[in-house]
Amino acid sequence: MLDPNYGGAQRYFADVCLELAGRGHSVLSVIRHNSVVASELISVKNIEVAVISNRFGWHDPFATNQIKTALNRFQPHVVEVHLARAAFLTGKTKSVSKWPLIAKMHNNLNGKYYRNMDVVVPFTAQAAKSESHTNIPQHKFASVIPNFSRLQPVPTIVKPARIDKLFAAGRFVEKKGFNILLEALAEFKAMDRNFSLQIAGDGQEFSSLKALSTELGIHDKVQFLGRRNDVPDLIKNADLFVLPSLNEPFGIIVLEAMAMGTPIIATRCAGPLEVLDDTSAILVAKGDKSSLADGLRRAIQDPEGCRMRAQNALTVYKNCYAADAVVPKILDLYDAIIQQFECHNGTRR
Repeated sequence: MLDPNYGGAQRYFADVCLELAGRGHSVLSVIRHNSVVASELISVKNIEVAVISNRFGWHDPFATNQIKTALNRFQPHVVEVHLARAAFLTGKTKSVSKWPLIAKMHNNLNGKYYRNMDVVVPFTAQAAKSESHTNIPQHKFASVIPNFSRLQPVPTIVKPARIDKLFAAGRFVEKKGFNILLEALAEFKAMDRNFSLQIAGDGQEFSSLKALSTELGIHDKVQFLGRRNDVPDLIKNADLFVLPSLNEPFGIIVLEAMAMGTPIIATRCAGPLEVLDDTSAILVAKGDKSSLADGLRRAIQDPEGCRMRAQNALTVYKNCYAADAVVPKILDLYDAIIQQFECHNGTRR
């Protein structure tokens, strides 16, 4: 993982390293200098961390050489890359690699960065369709393996009779739709509804979002928490989790809300629609403040309905998206790919 930002892809990368190591596998985690996930991986049993200097961006021969050196020393059975930069730079080692290169999808792919990958692992049924990507042949796609969360699910749903504490989190960028959430809450306030909102995260739109909350007259209702490491606890303590995204390929944070038993309102983006339905969340139109305000009103007027949806979402999480449900599928895929690679190359390891 060589991307410098922090989001769902980085969260997944750390989680899969930790899960594999926890199940007794030896893991080499290749990350860039000052990676946001370094503190989670360093000094963990069965994880070796290789820190790569990537000063020269996408076309950095020094970074490629460092990756090649780390892999040759570790001698992996399989290499999994996350996001385009890691795929592009690691792919340049293909001519000398003795192991299959797997790309784990997190969004749509551009084939020029992934052309040296042996296998692409889609995370949703929509993502498995090659026409959603640029120049990725269909034969490279493996079966769908969804994202997962390491969170232990709550044993029971315990929510208050009133729903007035709202929570949202994510990077403060346009596609996350936090401006729509604030506008919906302003419309909601005009209906004389009581609420408070906590938003965890940071990004380029922080100042404009804070200014918007003042402009809309809801600054006293909204608390900007900054980047937090305790998001699951914040979700658990909220009455309602809100995902207002305009574009969300998956949304691991939705899984965290499901695991914590917190009722969910989400926009009808590709990711949430893969995981949720009307029996497990209140789904609203994306980019529509009135639709979101109506969803908030429905939730607050029907706390028992929210509790039932949260219970359904918790069951889906346990069966489909918890680590114990997904990681065995990842390991099965590794085994199958390793066998195919060895047969094709006439090697046995």
